Amino acid sequence: MIRPLDEPDVASVAGWLADLPLLQRYRRTAADLARDLRAAQTRGDQLLVNDPGDGGPGRADALVWFMPAGTLAMGGYLRLLAVSPGADGRGLGSSLLAEFERAVAERSRHAFLLVSDFNDRAQRFYARHGYTQVGRLPALVVPDVDELLYWRRLAGR
Repeated sequence: MIRPLDEPDVASVAGWLADLPLLQRYRRTAADLARDLRAAQTRGDQLLVNDPGDGGPGRADALVWFMPAGTLAMGGYLRLLAVSPGADGRGLGSSLLAEFERAVAERSRHAFLLVSDFNDRAQRFYARHGYTQVGRLPALVVPDVDELLYWRRLAGR
């Protein structure tokens, strides 16, 4: 079941996020990520999780973090889409991506996201879902990683 991130989820989600090779490359600790998630909630960013329904609060096994509007004054921005180790391969990423697109399509026809240049798996995932690489931002976050800008025109509006 997809639902909003709740406070009891924050520590466990931050913990498995910090274990992902992607976020280790960006040197993000569980404490950093927990602060980031709480700050995002305060700002009004959208944070949705998949709740497998097998253990109550704090059991979320996938996360999508996004802003539904404002990117380039034209569309939504997907900040992070992640699935916990052991929960991949069940379509959770695709389901959460669809929720992001649905929320953005209520306001706009454009969805944007960044993918690390080394993250070939994510690049293939987004390409399969209709996203096109439209740019490169050299060393945007860390000196040795370029961020690839992806875009998709959404149906509706």
